[in-house]
Amino acid sequence: MALKGLSDIQNERFARLELQLKKSVRDGDIRAAKNITADIQEILRKSGYSTRLMQIKNWLYEAAVEAGDYEFAIDGLKAVKNIAAKNTRINLEATALLAIAYLRKNDYKNAEPVIAEVLKNDKVIKSDFKRAQFRKEIIERFENEVILSSLKNTGRETLNIDDIQTMAVSQSQQSSEKEMYNYIGSSIPQNVISSLYRIDSFSKNQLPTAERLKLPSPEQTISHNEVGKNFFSSIKRILYKSLCDPASDIYKVWFNEGMKIVLNKKYIASAVLSMFINLGIGIKALAVSVIALIIKFGIEVYCDRYRPTGIMEMR
Repeated sequence: MALKGLSDIQNERFARLELQLKKSVRDGDIRAAKNITADIQEILRKSGYSTRLMQIKNWLYEAAVEAGDYEFAIDGLKAVKNIAAKNTRINLEATALLAIAYLRKNDYKNAEPVIAEVLKNDKVIKSDFKRAQFRKEIIERFENEVILSSLKNTGRETLNIDDIQTMAVSQSQQSSEKEMYNYIGSSIPQNVISSLYRIDSFSKNQLPTAERLKLPSPEQTISHNEVGKNFFSSIKRILYKSLCDPASDIYKVWFNEGMKIVLNKKYIASAVLSMFINLGIGIKALAVSVIALIIKFGIEVYCDRYRPTGIMEMR
């Protein structure tokens, strides 16, 4: 929708820049996000669109979170919260992003009051159904963040690609989807489970009783099957671009030559192990089951089912 007070050329430029900004968030490209935001700011400030500019800033700070620039994100999100009226969508989104930034730092002391603020707000989303759905999805996101951030720099096993690929192919052929989620969950260390239990319990205790009873209990959330699903969901923000971007080598080979060639070239195993190495996760059984599950799904199903959604897209 065109913004009043802007010329046709300015509206066209703004629309183009906004799309580029959203792409930079998905890519976690903070340098691009900062440059694009500066260009947008130049357009909007002169025309008095302060509210829209704060929304743009939330996109920028989400890109910062995805890029791991947490201090920049935290400072910026606090500023948005101070400026934006409390019971507005912009404030709610900034608050949710601030909670995620703290969770990524394993800073639960600062995260918990912000999580409570997100989940107790019943003014922004007027529909009871949509509000409950938002809360369910945001709690799942908080759980994803906890389990992945807690796993960083855990385990010291050697991740040999040939051994892991062979084991993963065998597991994908011999095990069901449910069994593989259980294998993943059983490979997660207890300290990670404890962190997950803490945040899950805290989050659900902020909800009205009727909403809380519709969600899995904290005890159910830390079952092997649920932990496995949670971890597998959490890695999509890192893996999706490697596996599902039409411009990626893996996607091109799969699309043009099929899954057999993807497996022969160990593309999936390579992408997963690169992620594990970058995160400092050295747990062989976990890597095997993640790769096996992606093979079991196939690239097309995985990319369709596990497309990541950002906070600013939860509208």
